[in-house]
Amino acid sequence: MSRLIVSFSGWVECDPAKTTFTNIDLSNGHPEQITGEDWMELEEDVQGDYVLECLGQAYTNSIDGELQDLDIEVEDE
Repeated sequence: MSRLIVSFSGWVECDPAKTTFTNIDLSNGHPEQITGEDWMELEEDVQGDYVLECLGQAYTNSIDGELQDLDIEVEDE
């Protein structure tokens, strides 16, 4: 079976209202999912309890950005 590999580097300026984060430490009592607006208001140590929900969503809804490298390849196993 072959694998389709996409590798990339770059950046995006996210739209905070359309960017979501998921809590990876539900024992802390914070909401399971929040917007980027909510995430920016958290203290730095609490921000670390969240991960970006979806890079694709952040890229699609971005305000600005740049893909510096984008490679797509098929790897045969």
